[in-house]
Amino acid sequence: MSMPQGKSCFNYLTEGIVAKEWGYGIRRVKLTVDPNAPEFVTKIPYTFISSGFRDQEGNWFVCLRMNVDQHTQKKMRPMNQHSHIHQLWGEMMLEFAQEYAHKNNQLSH
Repeated sequence: MSMPQGKSCFNYLTEGIVAKEWGYGIRRVKLTVDPNAPEFVTKIPYTFISSGFRDQEGNWFVCLRMNVDQHTQKKMRPMNQHSHIHQLWGEMMLEFAQEYAHKNNQLSH
């Protein structure tokens, strides 16, 4: 993960969105798969980019996109200052890995 030391994930991801604004934060976090993850997950040849997002109703989300191309779908999870963002990233990365493995017939049962 590429993020400055000493800064909370929430504050880093939401940087640049102030007051009643909505949209994406100005920061991005690059994530890679844990080498100790299940074998089919470590075979995913992509990295991931995460960002923060606030919708027009003021709800915060952590977003994750697998770096395949510019049209790759993103996954989102609600978040706040107390969210376990590392856990949310892990859940979304695993979903992407399972989808990738299924699409490429690499999922072993």
